[in-house]
Amino acid sequence: MNRIKIMGMDFYKCLKYSSFVSGILVILIGVCGFVISRGNLITALESIKVVLFAVGSIGLIMGAVSIIKKDREKEKDWLEWKKRFEIFSYRVTISIISIIILLYGCIIDEILFMFVK
Repeated sequence: MNRIKIMGMDFYKCLKYSSFVSGILVILIGVCGFVISRGNLITALESIKVVLFAVGSIGLIMGAVSIIKKDREKEKDWLEWKKRFEIFSYRVTISIISIIILLYGCIIDEILFMFVK
């Protein structure tokens, strides 16, 4: 039971970090897209969606490559990482954060699908 609680806390940290990164991306890209498109909200939302999909996809590729390439002997900061995430390795954390960023992109895509017809 304690291990499940620790895993939940690790997942919560992943959710918190990915929400922070997604929020920063949404604000930056949203403002830039809104200014560049001269006030077109749909174009700004499309640019946010594209950036979130790109960042999430690149993160998943990085996670997959790090899972395939197992060089645990060469990992210098393993003990430092275990202070932040007790159960999840950095491979799993990168993958989970990337999936959550992709889900935020899917939410924006669904908003665009509902309101743009």
